[in-house]
Amino acid sequence: MSNKATNKSSLLVWGDINVDILGRVKAWPEPGDDCLAEKLEMHCGGVGANCALGLARWGVSTRLVGCVGQDLFGDYVLQALKDGGVDLRWVQRTTAALTGMLYINVTPDGERTFFGSRGANGLFRQLPGWAALNGRVSAAHLAGHSFLNRASERAAKQLIKAVHGCGGWVSLDIGMQPSKVIPRKILQMSRRVDILLLSSDEAVALTGVGDPYEGFARLQEAGAHEVVLKLGRRGCLICENDTPTLVPSFAVRTVDSTGAGDAFVAAFLHARLRGWSTAEGALAANAAGALAATVVGAGDNLPSVRDIGAFLRAQRLEAKWDRVRLRVLACLPRDSSAAGVSR
Repeated sequence: MSNKATNKSSLLVWGDINVDILGRVKAWPEPGDDCLAEKLEMHCGGVGANCALGLARWGVSTRLVGCVGQDLFGDYVLQALKDGGVDLRWVQRTTAALTGMLYINVTPDGERTFFGSRGANGLFRQLPGWAALNGRVSAAHLAGHSFLNRASERAAKQLIKAVHGCGGWVSLDIGMQPSKVIPRKILQMSRRVDILLLSSDEAVALTGVGDPYEGFARLQEAGAHEVVLKLGRRGCLICENDTPTLVPSFAVRTVDSTGAGDAFVAAFLHARLRGWSTAEGALAANAAGALAATVVGAGDNLPSVRDIGAFLRAQRLEAKWDRVRLRVLACLPRDSSAAGVSR
C-alpha cells in the first residue's frame, strides 16, 4: 500500500460510543471488599468515539458510524462529539438498549479495569448503502467489535468493499474482546484490510506467542498487509525495509491509560492521511498515546496537536529517531490553535 497522501482528508470511523464512568481508587479490592472512589468522573468514550475525537483534533474531517440509546447518556455523548467537531449523521439511536456504559476502575499505577456493557453499540442497523460514499471519504477505520455479530459483520465487509472500490484504504483496530472471542475471523479480516493495529496482549491472543517480534512475524505470515503493534511503555513495532522495527516510547507519569491506544491510533491514521512516512506516523502516535496516559479519561480529554507539538519539542532521542522527531515537528503547525485543533 502506498503511503502517498490522498486527495481528500476525510475518514469514516465505525466503533463503539460509550459513557465512561471513571473512579480512581487507592488499591484493587479483595473479593467481597468495598471499593469506593473519592469521586467519579463522566466522559464520552468508546473506541469509535475516542478515535473520532482524536482525529478531529488533528484537523481530519471525521464521520462517525455507531449507535447510542434514546436516553440522557446518548444525549450527553452526542453533544460531546458534536462539540468535538465530529460528523454524526450516521450515528443511529435506539430505544431497545441503553447507551453503552463502562465503569473504569483506575489504580494509582494508572492501570484500568473495565466493567460494563456495549449496550446499544451492538444494535447498529445497516445503512441504506455504503455505495453512497461515492468516493467522498479517503479511508475507513473499523474496530474489531464490528465483527462480533452477523449483521454488523456483513455491513463491515460491505463497507470495506465500498471504500476499496473508491480507491481508499481501510484500517482495523482489533480490541481485546474480539481477539479472544473470534480470533480466526479477525485473522481472516486482517487479509482484507490495509492496516492492522493491535496491542501486545491482542497479538498474544491471536497468535499464541508472547514474544512481540515473533507475534509480528506470524501476523504477517497470516496475510496482514501492514501491522502496527502497540507495546505501551516500550513503544511500537512497525515494518521498515521489510524488517520489524521498534519505534521508541516516551517516558511519562501515567495517571490513567484509558484512551491511550485510541490516541495512538488517531495520530497514526492522521499521519497516513497526510502522507507521512510510517516511522513519522508511529513516533507521533507514541507521543499522542503517552500524553493521553497523563490525564484522567479519554475522548474529550485526548491531547491536542498543540500539546503533542510542545511535548515533542521537549524530547530528545537517539540520533536516528531524533531526526524523525524533527521531521514530525516540521509537519506540525507552530500555532495549532489557528488550525482549529487546540484543546
